[in-house]
Amino acid sequence: MNSFNPKNPVIQSLFGAFLIALVGVLVWQISQGLKANNIVLDWGVLGQPSQITSGSNLTTILLGMWLTIRIALVSIILALLLGIVVGVSRLSSNTVVRLVATAYVEFFRNTPLLVQIFFWYFGVFNLLPKVVQDSLDTQFGAPTVAVVAALSIYTSSYIAETIRAGIQSIPKGQFEAGDSLGLSGFQTLGLIILPQALRVVIPPLGNQFLNLTKNSSLASQLGAQELFYYGIQMQSYSGQGFVSISAITLGYLVMSLSITAILTLINNRFALAVRK
Repeated sequence: MNSFNPKNPVIQSLFGAFLIALVGVLVWQISQGLKANNIVLDWGVLGQPSQITSGSNLTTILLGMWLTIRIALVSIILALLLGIVVGVSRLSSNTVVRLVATAYVEFFRNTPLLVQIFFWYFGVFNLLPKVVQDSLDTQFGAPTVAVVAALSIYTSSYIAETIRAGIQSIPKGQFEAGDSLGLSGFQTLGLIILPQALRVVIPPLGNQFLNLTKNSSLASQLGAQELFYYGIQMQSYSGQGFVSISAITLGYLVMSLSITAILTLINNRFALAVRK
């Protein structure tokens, strides 16, 4: 009996036809639902003057995307740096350091992100000196600062576990090689172990970056004028809920696919060679 071969042209053709039919049924169901509820889609609303910002509604959506991209980019960098530090600390021979890192991971991984955002905005931010608060609010906006802090720390707790697993996947012989070269523990970690571990964990890191980008939509709960916030405001003013949500969805889809494409290129460039 021949085994199932997904690369078989016949199977691929059947699967493609099934997907096309599925999409067709979905589109038909949506159109029937819109007609039943007397909903008329007006995609021209994207070109109409915005009631929120200067320019059109499409310009407003793009402005929201730009803030979302900035929030995600800064948060990704901070989360990666924090995750590396905490992940390495989780493997420390020092009991206190290891316990603190473990507590960090468990606390931030097991509390809701939205609660953490509120904690940073209503709690920590208000404890800062007035001068610091005014400076951050003027330059970046208090909601943006709180969201970046929350996203960075929340995501770093997941990245830390990914980094820890990556380090543990490196053969012990690599550590011994560092010792034989006369390198210190930090030098061995920074020059030999971490570069290999990071190459191993690129795919799971990509998943965390994607999750962070999508989680940035919670910034709208603080009034940060990112993509989701502007999309909902456009819906309120135009009454075109389906069009507004579609614009939001497309915006996040474009950003997610861009991140995936970049990470795929990085993974192909730096992936470890597999010996046959």
